[in-house]
This record gives sequence, C-alpha cells and structure tokens, in this order.
Amino acid sequence: MRRPVLALLLVLAACAALPAGAHAFQIGMSDQKLGMWQDPRFERLGIRHVRLLVYYNLILKGDFSRYDAWMRQAHARGDDVLLTINQHSSMSTRRLPTLRQYRRVVRRLRARYPWVRTWAAWNEANHKGQPLFRRPRRAAQFYNVLRDECRGCTIVAADVLDSSNMLPWLATFKRYAKHPRIWGLHSYTDTNYFKPLRATATRALLRAVRGKVWLTETGGIVRFADRYRGGRRAERRAAHAVGRAFRVAAINPRVQRVYLYHWDADRRFRTWDSAFVRANGRARPSLDVLRRELNRLRARRLEPPLRRFSRYPRHKLPLA
Repeated sequence: MRRPVLALLLVLAACAALPAGAHAFQIGMSDQKLGMWQDPRFERLGIRHVRLLVYYNLILKGDFSRYDAWMRQAHARGDDVLLTINQHSSMSTRRLPTLRQYRRVVRRLRARYPWVRTWAAWNEANHKGQPLFRRPRRAAQFYNVLRDECRGCTIVAADVLDSSNMLPWLATFKRYAKHPRIWGLHSYTDTNYFKPLRATATRALLRAVRGKVWLTETGGIVRFADRYRGGRRAERRAAHAVGRAFRVAAINPRVQRVYLYHWDADRRFRTWDSAFVRANGRARPSLDVLRRELNRLRARRLEPPLRRFSRYPRHKLPLA
C-alpha cells in the first residue's frame, strides 16, 4: 500500500502548489522525424497531441514517402495529429499553389489520412520567407478552401509568427476569412527573449482576435544563427525558455494548446536546434521542465506524477 499512498500524497501536494488562476492547457509535440516514436521516454510523457508539416508540392506529385511512416505511428497510438500545410524551404518565396491546386492538396491528404480531423491552413504564413508574407488575403482563401473541404474539422485559421508584421497581417486576413475560430502562434520571441508577460505577442494576439489561441510552435532555442551557439549553457537557457513558454500560455484561458518543437536534435546540425534530447539520446534540462509541467496538469486530473527520466533511453535507439 505504500506506493499508492505516496503517489496520492504527491498528487495532493502538487494540487496545493498550483498557482492561483492557472488553467489547464494541453501540451503537444511537433517534429518531422521518427525519433520521438522510438524513444520510451516520449511514450511515458503521455502526450497525445502531435504536429506534422507537409510540403504541398510533394503532395501534388503524390509523394507521401516522408510522411507515411510517421503517420502510421501516430495513428497506431491514437494521437490527434495537427496536419499543417507548408512549402519546401528550397522553393521560391513567390511560388504559391493556385486555389485549385490547394484544394487538390487537401483532398489528397484527406484521402490518404482520413482519420485526421485537426488541420492548419498554412505554416508561419506571415514569415518573410513564405510566399504569403505579403498576401494575407490569399492565406484567408486557403483557409476558406480547407474549411469547405473538411466540414466539422478543427482548423487553425492563421498560423503566424510573433514578428512585427503580425497584427497588420492579421487585420487583412480577418476581412476575408470565413468564421475563424482558432488562431495559431509561433511564440519563440515571447519565450526566448523573456519578455514581460504584458508585452508578449501572445497577449497582443489575444487582444486582436476572438476565439481560441494555440501556441502551435514554441520552445527553448539551443542553437540557431549567431545568437544561439549551442552547448551546456545554451541548454540550460533553453530549459528556462521552455518554462517561460508555459508561463506565457497560462496568461489567459483562451490559450488552450502548446505545441513544443522538437523532440530530438538532428544527428548532423543543419539550421535549428530546440530539441529536448540531444542527437546521441541524452536528455537535456528542458525535458525535466516539461515533465514538471505535465505533472502540474496531471495533478489537476488527480493522476500520479511522472518520475524523473533516465539520462539516456533504456535501449539504444535505432537510426531515424
């Protein structure tokens, strides 16, 4: 009887420690690789909301080779997949699908993965590297097509970056979008610059739109460009940023989901690293921050807390 009693005491202690007014948002994970499906630590977290980017040009060609294995794993687990349409980074920033092509992309994805009911019309549409950067009206048209093709689905209307053009871009988008109910935000600036909560883009977005807000991509940056150079110190800083992401999410009950990016680092660094696990499988400090936040949410449901994770997975992971 000792273990059940101890678990109950830990749950009650966690409930007592909850900050006043903190609401219970849901936590998801976004990654393109298979690593998180192969890692027993990810399974232990109990995360059931996941996110995948798909390149529209590959779908137009009928090429699902990058996605089928990932989607099979998610479907077998019964996960809720947020499927987000995007363009390949090597494509011209001026190249966009026509509305007819976009509709074809949606139909092919629905035919391939009919169990998916959660969508985002376009990834980081207001980013300067995206073809929708100066075309919020077209972004709204894409959303309208997706809404028409997937009636009854849960759709993130505009999935935007917390950059300086966010509010004027959204003002135009709203004029042409039909009844948007969910808004997505990539809140890296809010979390990694440790802005005061009153000055965050998340709060600005909440003031600018009605409906629910999902933080569809956020996390602590370990390595990127010249500002984030990697190493142990950067990992500790990234852990603080992950904690900041949760504090930002807690500012308003309309913020209902937080998708963290990403689970494990690339075996060979390319351009970005905000992973919870190093390429060699070693857990970073941010993984423990995530565990503690999940325990806060588990305490609300009177579920036993997650114990600390091993530094490395129990079994050697296969190459992704």
